[in-house]
Amino acid sequence: MNNKILLKNIVLFLFPLLIPVFILGSFAIIITDKYMKESITNNNLNTLQQLEQQTNIVLNEMHLLHLDYNWNPQIILSLQNILDSDYLTLDQKRNLEYGRGTLRRKDIATDYIHSIYVYYMNDKDRVLTSSSGVRNIDTMYDQDWYKEFNSNSTNEKLWFETRNIAPYEFVKPDPVITIYKNVFKTNAPNAEGLIVLNINQDFFKNLISELNHYHNQSIFVIDENNNKLYGNSISDEMEINDLSLTNKQETYELKINNKNYIVNQLYSEEHKLRYYSVIEKDIIYFLPNQLRLLTIVFVFLSLILGAATIYYLSRKNARHVSDIIKILNTTNQNEKELIKNVSFKDNEYQLIVRRILKNYIAQNNLEKELNNKEYQLQSAELLALQNQINPHFLSNTLAIIYWRAMALTGKPNKVTKMLETLTDILNFSLRIKHHTVTLEEEIENTKNYLEILAIRSDKYFDVEWDYSPDLKHVQVLKFILQPIIENSLQHGFDYESDADCLHLKIKIRLDHEIIRFTVIDNGQGIESDRLHDLQNKINKNEYTTDHIGLTNIQKRLSLIYNHDYKFIIRSKKGCGTVIIIEHPITANYK
Repeated sequence: MNNKILLKNIVLFLFPLLIPVFILGSFAIIITDKYMKESITNNNLNTLQQLEQQTNIVLNEMHLLHLDYNWNPQIILSLQNILDSDYLTLDQKRNLEYGRGTLRRKDIATDYIHSIYVYYMNDKDRVLTSSSGVRNIDTMYDQDWYKEFNSNSTNEKLWFETRNIAPYEFVKPDPVITIYKNVFKTNAPNAEGLIVLNINQDFFKNLISELNHYHNQSIFVIDENNNKLYGNSISDEMEINDLSLTNKQETYELKINNKNYIVNQLYSEEHKLRYYSVIEKDIIYFLPNQLRLLTIVFVFLSLILGAATIYYLSRKNARHVSDIIKILNTTNQNEKELIKNVSFKDNEYQLIVRRILKNYIAQNNLEKELNNKEYQLQSAELLALQNQINPHFLSNTLAIIYWRAMALTGKPNKVTKMLETLTDILNFSLRIKHHTVTLEEEIENTKNYLEILAIRSDKYFDVEWDYSPDLKHVQVLKFILQPIIENSLQHGFDYESDADCLHLKIKIRLDHEIIRFTVIDNGQGIESDRLHDLQNKINKNEYTTDHIGLTNIQKRLSLIYNHDYKFIIRSKKGCGTVIIIEHPITANYK
């Protein structure tokens, strides 16, 4: 008993502790995880946006060059003459120095420009460079760019290439991103020249290093042909084809070599470039994971401390309750002897026990005597109520049998049928000694009773049964349907009308260990005043000879199930009557 009380108290107090701890813990974990991940994603996207802005600034240089060497007639004509001339005039030399100076200033003023080439088709195969002015292509150490020129090309967009270039063979080559754009010389149908802008890759690597936020974060840019243009050193270890390039989401997860990665991408519609940030999930979510772990640890520590405190208090209270129960189970000692060896001294429990003992000790013996008498009285009353229905029904039936027998011959007829059915009903009453029977037995007995009523009644009636065959073995109160049906037939017919037909519907349902009987008739109904009087007669304590069947059911329900039942009568004059009875089917009531 002590262990049960202890366990009950622990559970009782632990659940109120668990609810706020779990709610707050879960809320903290969800909020932390959500906002940290959103913050990390936004930081990565902001990094890519800054990288895109800087890249657009670089690409804008090509736009400015294109405006000068593709749309400015004065510059185009001057440079074309210089490239085609065998000897340069003074004006051409000045123009050449001016043009070369312009390119050179761009080269020097911007740390990301490595070199610039401007080429128009000419018979001398010459090109204007930012580093050394006009040169023959075959004298340049860097001649790979010339392979990109196609005089039949109609491409007006930029295209990119990563290369390593050097001015001389003995100089270490520099990694660059070469940006190409065709020159059409004021709306020519095919390319007539080529602008080449070489950008230092180291500039972008340094820029990425400044923007990089996380350890081992791979940041890089690829063009529309999925060629990598530039990126940090970590990105060199990344295979571009492993990135699910068809995925258009800004943020998605990827598994590479049994490792989970978080990928953020930004697409530039103008230049068809894609900016990527790829980092291992365990690295990028290290802080949220640590916070989640700390939150879980805090929740468990709170539970452990709370459970320990509750265990201590519950054990103390359980010991007090156990002592109280021990006192209440002892009746042969006085008050002082009972509380002499208990676990509580001069506290609220002692006050409670003293108050209880003042009444408990005085009434204990009297209750034992009354219990025996009450049990005997209850059993006798229940038996009397249950047997009361038999003479009531038998007297009415035998009277009808008597008058029927006077009018019939000795052959098998309605009288013999009534006698056979009556015998079954009497056997049912005498054979089953319990207060409850199976629903199948109760329905069978009720159908026997209906056969007798159908023979003896001058009025036509029909009965509709509505129940599930699965309920046949459910235990129900004995003789629960017969008195209700008899009441419906007795009071439902309108005997002033010869064409009257009474319809009965009997519905039986099981709902969470509660059996419900609903008897509906379309009889003449009961007026509200009479219905109120009928309910008062049924519910009062003393017996009555009026409505004995309904009173009998109510009394038996009250004695067997105490207050754990329902007995409802609803009726309206001219509309019929509904009687609803509910009682438990638990074996304790049988």
